[in-house]
Amino acid sequence: MISCREAVTDDLRAMAGIFVAAWRAGYRGVVPDEVIDALDPGAVAADLAAGLSGPGLTTVLAVDGTGRPTGFVRYGDDADHPGGGYLAALYVHPAASGAGVGRGLLQHAIDAMPGVDVRLWVFEDNDRARTLYERAGFRPEGVRLVDPRWRAPQARYLRPAPR
Repeated sequence: MISCREAVTDDLRAMAGIFVAAWRAGYRGVVPDEVIDALDPGAVAADLAAGLSGPGLTTVLAVDGTGRPTGFVRYGDDADHPGGGYLAALYVHPAASGAGVGRGLLQHAIDAMPGVDVRLWVFEDNDRARTLYERAGFRPEGVRLVDPRWRAPQARYLRPAPR
């Protein structure tokens, strides 16, 4: 059984562990290996901490029946499209993969942003994530970028507000 709660500072270490494990398990062949191998949980925790206190974003943690964190989602206001929503991050620990954690977190974020267009960025070669987002109503917008930190092409997706 999975439940969700808002993440707090004490969750940062677990969130960094989820992030690094998810990247190492899921992004080989998507981003360069040296980027994945260089991930440092401490640096990741510091980056995640900045987002916890950042304005306009909410971070929600999924926990299993024992209270162990299994994934997290970060969402909120879209700084590039005022009045829109933005899905900034969605990560699930590989040990919880296939248990519906990602779908549950995604639905939580969508439900928290009713009536607005929601955008996200996804690595172009991340077929599993693209399938998840497309099943939830997201579609590619035809906009791409390559973030110099990750050195892999990303596509922007949009889920239009329900009419």
